[in-house]
Amino acid sequence: MNSSDVALLSSEPYILFKSWVPQQKISIGTVNEKLWKYYDFGPKKDTIPLVFISPGTAEIFYKQFVSLCPKGYRFISVQFSPYDSLLGWCKGFERFLDRLGLEKIHLFGTSLGGYLAQCFYQTRPSRVISMILNNTFCDTQYYHDNSSCAAMFSILPEFMLKKIILSNFPSGKLDKEMCDTVDFMVYQIESLQQQELASRLTLNCSIGLLNPSGGLMENITIIDSLDTVSVPEKLREECYKYYPNAKIALIKEGGDFVYISRSDEVNIHIQVHLRNFGLDPVNNPKSDETTNNNNINNNNNNNNNTTQIKKEKLNKPLKTKDTNQFNKSSIFEDEHE
Repeated sequence: MNSSDVALLSSEPYILFKSWVPQQKISIGTVNEKLWKYYDFGPKKDTIPLVFISPGTAEIFYKQFVSLCPKGYRFISVQFSPYDSLLGWCKGFERFLDRLGLEKIHLFGTSLGGYLAQCFYQTRPSRVISMILNNTFCDTQYYHDNSSCAAMFSILPEFMLKKIILSNFPSGKLDKEMCDTVDFMVYQIESLQQQELASRLTLNCSIGLLNPSGGLMENITIIDSLDTVSVPEKLREECYKYYPNAKIALIKEGGDFVYISRSDEVNIHIQVHLRNFGLDPVNNPKSDETTNNNNINNNNNNNNNTTQIKKEKLNKPLKTKDTNQFNKSSIFEDEHE
């Protein structure tokens, strides 16, 4: 797919993101070097960041960056290096945080990224203040059982791996916004290398790292789309069972990539979630956050519609769903580092 065919690449929010936020890289490891790519934007002094874990590239959360970081939030979006085990990924992510000097974080994960966020939470709970999970799952057994070539991902050619991933993307009749979103995500997947694609498929089909006693926490918000997504409804409902105390935010439509197609709604839920944990720079700005806002606004006076969410929307209550009706029934392998 040519970049000229992808409408969102020439959209104002994406152009702002690319002009404001440079991509950075960190090399982790000595013998087996691992190169992590990431974007880091927002005030760094005395600010606990929200770290986005992407199943693909780190650019996919660009609408969250351009809308919320100018308000005083610090966001980091990561594109992780290839790993062939869940535990190896967790160790790599911890080294990544160490290199950035981040002792504590909030996590946002979607699809595979959401599962990886849960795995890290259970291996290093003291480092994660809260989590936001989007269209994700808490058990990989389904993918393990339904993947006939899981053991061969590392040796399959790049075009076959892309075909496997893209076969789960939405198709058929879609509105223009959804079509543009899907085109953008296809373009992002096509930019990944063979090792990156194989790693993501391997992790997605690896036997679970979560244990059944780890779901009784109240610091989680689950954001799900009510329309058709690639993660089966049964797996998403397992998350409600696994986290009975989580807040559930349901978005009527938006598909797999709701953080792009319905970014305004997702951004509101992100703000409400972080506000519950004391992070509310909109109503309680710090001096360095105010300076950051003023600098961006002075340079981009014509972009206020892109970078601002109407404040009155924050007063909308978070849609919740009573998950106490479920009993924990999932059984996971308990692995220790």
